[in-house]
Amino acid sequence: MRLATQDFRYAVRVLRARPAFTAAVVATLALGIGASTAMFSVVDTALLRGLPFADPDRLVVLWGVAGPERDIRGASLPEARDWGALNRTLERVSVYDETSLTLRTGDGAERVEAEMVSAAYFPLLGARAALGRTFRPEEDAAPDAHPVVVVGHALWTRRLGGDAGIVGRSIVLNDRPFTVVGVMPERFRGVSFDTEVWFPSAMVSATNSPTVRDDRGSRWLMVVGRLKPGVAMADAQRDLDGVAARLAADYPDNNTGRGVRVMSLRENYLGSTEALLRTLFGAVLVFLLITCANVTSLQLVRAASRQRELAVRLALGADRGRLVRQLLVEGVVLAAAGGVAGALLAVWGVAAARRWLPDGLLPPYVGIGVDGRALAFGLGLAVGVGVLCALVPAIMSSRQDLAETLKEGARSAASSLGRIRRPGPQQLLVVAEVALAIVLLAGAGLMMRSLERQLAVAPGFRPDGVLAARVSLPAQRYAPEQRAAFVEQLAERLAGIPSVARATVGSDLPFSGNNNAAMLRVEGGDEEGMRYYRHIVTPSFFETLGIPIVRGRGFTAADRRGAPAVVIVSEAMAKRVWPSRDPIGQRVRLGPSADAVAAVVGVAASARFRSLATNLSAPGSEPDVYFPFGQRTDRDLEIALRSRGDALPSAADLRAAVAAVDPLLAVYAVRPLADGLRQQSATARFGSLVLGAFSAVAVLLAAVGVYGVIAFVVSLSRREIAIRMALGATRGRVATLIVRNGLTLAAAGLALGLLASSFATQALASQLFGVRATDPLTFSLVAGVVVLVAALASYLPAHRAAKVDPQLALKAE
Repeated sequence: MRLATQDFRYAVRVLRARPAFTAAVVATLALGIGASTAMFSVVDTALLRGLPFADPDRLVVLWGVAGPERDIRGASLPEARDWGALNRTLERVSVYDETSLTLRTGDGAERVEAEMVSAAYFPLLGARAALGRTFRPEEDAAPDAHPVVVVGHALWTRRLGGDAGIVGRSIVLNDRPFTVVGVMPERFRGVSFDTEVWFPSAMVSATNSPTVRDDRGSRWLMVVGRLKPGVAMADAQRDLDGVAARLAADYPDNNTGRGVRVMSLRENYLGSTEALLRTLFGAVLVFLLITCANVTSLQLVRAASRQRELAVRLALGADRGRLVRQLLVEGVVLAAAGGVAGALLAVWGVAAARRWLPDGLLPPYVGIGVDGRALAFGLGLAVGVGVLCALVPAIMSSRQDLAETLKEGARSAASSLGRIRRPGPQQLLVVAEVALAIVLLAGAGLMMRSLERQLAVAPGFRPDGVLAARVSLPAQRYAPEQRAAFVEQLAERLAGIPSVARATVGSDLPFSGNNNAAMLRVEGGDEEGMRYYRHIVTPSFFETLGIPIVRGRGFTAADRRGAPAVVIVSEAMAKRVWPSRDPIGQRVRLGPSADAVAAVVGVAASARFRSLATNLSAPGSEPDVYFPFGQRTDRDLEIALRSRGDALPSAADLRAAVAAVDPLLAVYAVRPLADGLRQQSATARFGSLVLGAFSAVAVLLAAVGVYGVIAFVVSLSRREIAIRMALGATRGRVATLIVRNGLTLAAAGLALGLLASSFATQALASQLFGVRATDPLTFSLVAGVVVLVAALASYLPAHRAAKVDPQLALKAE
């Protein structure tokens, strides 16, 4: 204990005597440890910790899929019931639909987040009510027989007064009375993590047409299940594949070509973001290795400069083991200081990240913050890095030739310009730094090029200056004719707002996530059963969003119920379905009834509603078809207001316009329309930002490594430089020799780095758009940047070396 204390005090004293070296090492370690700790805090909450449900690893999500690509299409209520009844690997199954309801109290109307679930939902998740109870099986059996709800703790305290007697009382949701049967605990917020109200699937009429309960073709649901003990995910997938095959045989009209995809709850939340997080954590570990290499290189330089000091201590009887321990203690002290600084940097960095982290990139359960687990990770990292970075210099210092060091001195023993490129610990570390920096730089370059390609995709509409919002019409008060009348009145009110240049109302807006698909058949065409996306819009829709009508006409007020049914199709659909014919006047069949036929009256320029990455012209693409609101209505409405000036229209004016038509409606999801478009590139922007920051610092550290090795060797080689110049070598030749030797190191790192990058960047393949993981242009640019930086890092010490005065240098020796 006494020896350890002495070693610690001596280490602190030695490091305080060399403040520049100590500051450089601590700062470098702080960058590596801080970045690693910050990224670990995100990965820990997103990937490593258990979800807040009972035995979460056994929870699975079931999605209906279709086609050879197994595209997710959701499930209908009859399918969900069949999956639950026919499977042999799940002990409980519940439907799940994330939706929202309008809560009406004495204070007005408010939109609240809701989940439609089965009675098995709460037992499946291991959740019990804090007050009252959850749903009984009979309450989820008979349609519309039991209007009951379970409310969340937040809603109970915020809008229901925290009244312990709320159980058994009624609240009004979507203009219907529901009896509260239970209140959930404060920390339970459902599978969506923001739910305030739960209602049974038997009450599906609260948000949908009652006919969907038995309609096998109306698919929009997710299903949650719990694996039986000892059952693996693969077993459940095989089981559900068999169930899907049985349903396809029993219901060929609806279930042919359809399957079930089983995935973990975490995979459902994260999607492709999981691969991005794993890649970024791997990138930060690569960055940490670069900082370790840099610090080890600094330690080697310092150890070389202390060779004579250490030799004297050995000559005076110091034990080599004690010497190694002393150097290790110095390394641990440096790492501890770097760890503290890194923890502070991680806390600051994560706090800053909250401001620029794209909305929706991470699921709601991922808390962004540095907690005890992350700090413990950083502490362990600091100790490990300290030992690792000090071990090589300590062992090398303890193995030096005592007699030779004392006789010749460290400077003359190590001198030789050829040592710059000669394989040795420092040189190998520099090669490793350059190689690892190239891996990071290649990843960052690919993400940036992918982002550039995404941003270059024309969305087909003009989102700037448009305010979007949602309104839902209660089914009890709004039949189809009344919805059309409401929309006409609302459109007039919205158009009268002084700050509004144009206004429109429709069933959905681009990138809102509120998509509805159906099937149609082109009369007289070769293609049958085409799946399309349905948009029900008012006549001002195309002008408000800036979507041109390229052929035919737009909708007018005359396109109402009783008039001939009409549609407008996207330009991509017109080129695909009628490549050599005029699409105007063509007819499409929208259902089995004789009157479910509509004529094409216009072609709208192709606009992207769902993804920037979709090829709208591909043979198997699903086109967009527009219907006039006067002929086909919807209860869930989206509003778009285009501003007259630079500022967006006022949300207060929007709410006032809606209230003037119906004061009992809640306006919600008010946002700039451009937010949805920005969300499309959120993953690419986040990945580009993180990888770009890591790679920039990594290249800087690699440059410092190249510079450090060359400057150190040059400082030991002043005599050689002086002799060369005395024998006739010009300053330019000396500088060229040094730069060439430095570039030899960089070239070795470049070759290894490009080879490693060709494999490492495959981890980013799923995140890239319009660029391959081995994109030649990106790799060429990366190589050029590294060569340029290495040349500059080599030139600076070479330029100083060329200024050596031979006479003064030789006299000094």
